[in-house]
Amino acid sequence: MEFQKLEVELRKETGKGPARRLRARGRVPGVVYGRELPCTPIAFDDKKFRKALTTSYGLNTVLDLEFAEPAGKHVLAMVQDHEVHPVSRQLLHVDFFTVDPNREVDVRVPLVTTGKAEGEKEGGRLLLVFRQVPMRCLPAAIPVKVEVDVTPLKIGQGIKAGQLVMPPGARLTLDPMQTMVAVAAPEAEEEKKPEEVAAEEAAAAGGAPAAPGAAPAAPGAAPAAPGAAPAAGAAPAAGGKAPAPKAGKPEKK
Repeated sequence: MEFQKLEVELRKETGKGPARRLRARGRVPGVVYGRELPCTPIAFDDKKFRKALTTSYGLNTVLDLEFAEPAGKHVLAMVQDHEVHPVSRQLLHVDFFTVDPNREVDVRVPLVTTGKAEGEKEGGRLLLVFRQVPMRCLPAAIPVKVEVDVTPLKIGQGIKAGQLVMPPGARLTLDPMQTMVAVAAPEAEEEKKPEEVAAEEAAAAGGAPAAPGAAPAAPGAAPAAPGAAPAAGAAPAAGGKAPAPKAGKPEKK
């Protein structure tokens, strides 16, 4: 890895007010600390910092911090933490920790799969249990990524951390029995309710399903004849005329 240079300056003022004034000038407040360096407040150019991290290593990039004062002072460091405004995405603050080129550091490197698993062709789903691989290595030996071929995986099979091919000079810091990638079985279709099945069968037969709870018609019952009088006490059909009352005997005068 090629270390990226970043010019920094010591901050003489701390607090919210001075930090806001720094951001208004396009600079970012931060701190740098390490084994042999006490927590030191610094400031740096926002655009130059973002440009330094546009490498393939991203936040795993090793930065060569060059101090304006005292002149000629250099410190190797990596980003420990950073804060971004949730709406404007403005960089608010960055923490750096120093690294020794001859001492190993703990990093997390992206896990990238290659190929298409056999289980996916059978309807299975490829699951990334871990998207990053925790490892320990020298700063100059930090890899860009760790690749794993998932082509031979069938449904129910997976790849454990101990099966990953680690880059030269890197040591895994995760349980080797931890599953990293797996192919899960396809999800079973949800069982349909009886009324849904009946509705589908009725639709396929070209008829409407019976109303829930309705009693079935009597076997062999004949349909009512057109114009037939309603049963005693029954209301007349809609749009029909009520039957005329029976003529009674003439009233005697």
